[in-house]
Amino acid sequence: MRVSELDSVRGVAAFVVLLHHLWMIVLPDQNTFPLTGYPIPGGGALATAAFWISVSPLRLLFCGHAAVGVFFVLSGFALMKALENPQQRAYTTFITRRFFRIYPPFAVAIVLAAALSWLLHPQPLPEAEWPSLAWVNAYWTAPVTVPMVLGHLGMIATAGYYNSLNSAMWTLVHELRISLLFPLIAAAALVRPRLVLLVALLTFVVFSITHLTHALTSHVQPESVAVFVLSILQTLRYVLFFVFGIVIVRQAPQIGAWLARHPGIKPFLWATAAILLAIPYTKGYTELLYAVGSFLLLNLCLHSDRARAVLRNPVLQWLGRISYSLYLTHLVVLLALVYALYGVLPMWLILLLVLVVSLGVAEIFNRWVEMPSARLGKRMATRPTGKLAPAASGGD
Repeated sequence: MRVSELDSVRGVAAFVVLLHHLWMIVLPDQNTFPLTGYPIPGGGALATAAFWISVSPLRLLFCGHAAVGVFFVLSGFALMKALENPQQRAYTTFITRRFFRIYPPFAVAIVLAAALSWLLHPQPLPEAEWPSLAWVNAYWTAPVTVPMVLGHLGMIATAGYYNSLNSAMWTLVHELRISLLFPLIAAAALVRPRLVLLVALLTFVVFSITHLTHALTSHVQPESVAVFVLSILQTLRYVLFFVFGIVIVRQAPQIGAWLARHPGIKPFLWATAAILLAIPYTKGYTELLYAVGSFLLLNLCLHSDRARAVLRNPVLQWLGRISYSLYLTHLVVLLALVYALYGVLPMWLILLLVLVVSLGVAEIFNRWVEMPSARLGKRMATRPTGKLAPAASGGD
């Protein structure tokens, strides 16, 4: 059974990622520790306000990396709920639906980014005037080639050249890979839950050692294969987040009962979740804090009547509906508008346009790309039976 309130959580997380990327233009290094963010020269009141927000509790609104952690735990939750449905337990049914839910919209977003990059043919922007444009200049300034586009579509890497058209794609590479293994992971978690959690935790810890992962891939040739292997090791790290999602589903009655017996601890747990998710990203180990924070957040949202009432707000539900499309397209909109309008409009107005246009494009993309692909996946998954399953709203 779908939990619509958690769709709103996903929508808020996608919006936080959008704000995070806008913030990266206003305030360089705002997610490092110690907080080295600083008002950029000539940034005026906008950059100064951004700096003070970054050292206040409001920084939660711009912690994009933590929001990705929420996405991963939510995915584990949603996929486990899907497997509880007898109609989706067959591996071919499960993976067909998941593939069409993720990949076709992803591919369209990549092709759209490549087309806009080719049409705009942007040149590097003047970093001396606005230092944080160095982040923007890392994208779309390399010539668009067929091998580049095919590398993106092949999901062969999560960083570098084959992540340069739409850097948000790195999470989707991990999502699809883990989805392929998820039924096996879920089955193991049902039989030996503590062992699976322990193995996932140890895998995360081991492959978070940068020197180890680089040592394992340093002698792999050619370089493209080494990049692929390194991305596989990173995928293995994120299995832990999905396992946390499984735990939330399987232990929901026990967790709910425990929270009901100890209502006074809820404010402390809310504060703990907020602190963990607001911690600036430094090394890979930081993501463990995001995993725990996401675990606490989702449990609290599930077992708090007040939180569930807030999450049923129509605006938040709408954000949840377009969340995947927003995540896929917001960087494409950002790069296109910044490259096209820098020097024509003031930066604050460009960023405001990015915010508004991103939401509009996400709505269109959801209607014309994401939902048709999801519906096609449902039809393809049920085709062998000769009859269609009842359509569900949205869906993972």
